[in-house]
Amino acid sequence: MREYPLVSIIIPVYNGENYLRDAIDSALAQTYRNCEVIVVNDGSTDDTENICRSYGDSIRYLYKENGGVSTALNLGIQEMRGEYFSWLAHDDMYYPYKTERQIAALEGASDKTAIVHGNYDLLNVKHNTISQMRQEDNYRVERLTNSVFVLLMTTLHACTALIHKSHFERVGLFDEDLPLTQDHDLLFRAMRGRRSIFLPEPLLLSRLHDRSGKNTNDRCGFANAEMYKHFADALTYDEIRDMFVSPRAFYLRIAAMMKARIAMMKTPVNTSGADDLLARIAELPEETENSKLADYIRSCSGGRCCNLCVFGAGYQGKLLKFEMERRRLRVSCFGDNDEHKHGTIIEGIPCVSFDELAGIKSDILVIIATDLSDIIETQLKGAGFPYVITKKSLDALILESPPAI
Repeated sequence: MREYPLVSIIIPVYNGENYLRDAIDSALAQTYRNCEVIVVNDGSTDDTENICRSYGDSIRYLYKENGGVSTALNLGIQEMRGEYFSWLAHDDMYYPYKTERQIAALEGASDKTAIVHGNYDLLNVKHNTISQMRQEDNYRVERLTNSVFVLLMTTLHACTALIHKSHFERVGLFDEDLPLTQDHDLLFRAMRGRRSIFLPEPLLLSRLHDRSGKNTNDRCGFANAEMYKHFADALTYDEIRDMFVSPRAFYLRIAAMMKARIAMMKTPVNTSGADDLLARIAELPEETENSKLADYIRSCSGGRCCNLCVFGAGYQGKLLKFEMERRRLRVSCFGDNDEHKHGTIIEGIPCVSFDELAGIKSDILVIIATDLSDIIETQLKGAGFPYVITKKSLDALILESPPAI
């Protein structure tokens, strides 16, 4: 007889009146019927409580004094009755089939405690556009299910994960001293050294809006940089070698992410941790030089373009520039749709406007490095740019290419 284990969907919320109804409605609309929905009000001062109480007995409502998202999640876990835990941010929405597909994937798995995760879509509130985040476009599924690879590459959205309750008994709950990186910290502990299950379909619609924590809290950049360094220090060489073709490329990627995150802060801080990782590269065993990345880039313009432009002067763009230059691939300029960046020098190179870029479009290869790459790609190709590729098309090759020392 088929089993239908209870799944506890936990929604922590603090002053989330703008989007909370959408989140709750999406949880209640799951096609998998054996779910309980728990909303934990973390001391909100807006209309959150009235919204929650309007749902009556269809949800379980918990209130606590404000203490941060980790404390709200931990209270929900302590109170949940389900065998599986699923976190839904108050400003995100599950697709109706999310839980059903994940439970179905576990039915055919030998390990019923394997963490199940998948793709997601991004809803840009400002522009009212949806972008698809498809991790298998960047990496093979074999890599996406290998230990903590998806965390190290930051492709996993924590709200897509379905987590068996045994993991909390094994590695503990969310760290309440980590108000900004508690999700990846817990998943690192739970997924390390284990195989997960990846579903190549969107499970979540995640909002991008001005009030999200990463946009309002300048400490997010530093917190993320510290998290990356902690992960790199915690992993053994054998673990790294099992996940990455080139351990040197792994350390460069982590150092580059740290530098790019901190560069995004309004008040940048010291990046000595990243420099420590770069110094560690020279101490690693030698690796055979790999020309596939350079050959691919050259082929994308038929060998005609010697100039490279990174379109997107934000986190992803800065990350890509740093990694390219460490492989002797020079970036000539940034391009960006943000007019406030035009004419400025960013990471040592100019940032040009779309019109300026269009003036040299036949002589430059544009690499799109933003989360909204499909929208930018349509814009560039619609304007007749002949040579356009995306960062995600390069990522696997980058990780297989040892950096120059």
